[in-house]
Amino acid sequence: MKYIYGPVPSRRLGKSVGVDPLPPKTCNFQCIYCQLGRTTNFTNERQNFFPKKEICIEIEEAINKYEKELDYITFVGSGEPTLYKDLGDLIKKVKEITVKPICVITNGSLLQVKEVREALKLANVVLPTLDAGDERSFIKINRPHPSIKYDKMLRGFMEFKQEFSGKFWIEIMLMKNINDSEEELKKIRDKLKLIEPDRIDINVPIRPPTESWVEIPDKSVFSLLNEIFGDFNDLNFPEIGHFGKYSANFEKEFLKIIERHPMRQDQIIQTFKNNNLSETEIKNKLDKLYSDGKINKLEYNGKIFWRLNTRKN
Repeated sequence: MKYIYGPVPSRRLGKSVGVDPLPPKTCNFQCIYCQLGRTTNFTNERQNFFPKKEICIEIEEAINKYEKELDYITFVGSGEPTLYKDLGDLIKKVKEITVKPICVITNGSLLQVKEVREALKLANVVLPTLDAGDERSFIKINRPHPSIKYDKMLRGFMEFKQEFSGKFWIEIMLMKNINDSEEELKKIRDKLKLIEPDRIDINVPIRPPTESWVEIPDKSVFSLLNEIFGDFNDLNFPEIGHFGKYSANFEKEFLKIIERHPMRQDQIIQTFKNNNLSETEIKNKLDKLYSDGKINKLEYNGKIFWRLNTRKN
């Protein structure tokens, strides 16, 4: 599969098949914490990067194969999904095939665009990110395309919430000494009061971030979160479960997963170990891919992670 990955275990959505209509890494943000590494195609121009027909064929194949075990169909992947111009048509295609709920995970930057809001209204859950309470922090953390302005983006959030009949969840990525102070958190809270999301998810960078100086906040901040936000979902834990694959070709399947979802080494072994492929053989294959420059090895919080080398691939 070229445009579909998973099923993957999700901390929020259970078991989900991902639809990724973008080349890696195509985004209008360059977030300091992104698990996929640096943005290589920095753009705010919406276009159909791949043929819509090809993506729809793969959507149907994946749903037919995995529908019974899925909790969600999720539009997310190697960049900002709303940059795909005909995203609404892809969502319609999913709705033609299955009644499984659809989630779009987005940075929310294009909710200010009417066509994007119309497309996302077809989903069941829309999950944007709001990591900053003002323009200064927004630029520091998300490093947006110059055409994206914080106040205009915020109005897009509010307009969409008023129009949307589904679930509107907002995620905040918290980072030590960046946006975890009482002052910064209260700025974010004040913006959330204007938006009125149905749920607030608090996340921390559990996978290696783009910038090595980005760190997980101290645990003491969580008492402050309770005081400021009240009811929120704490996502400070790793996902558990198997990743789906479509063939026995280790290199092909592994690279397709980590193109959108960096993996811990223990996850890789759990997913690919079988009677024909031992743990030692998997580690040898990882070392070979690393020596060929196809993947990057990172140590983070005492664990080994593997991420696609997007510049090589």
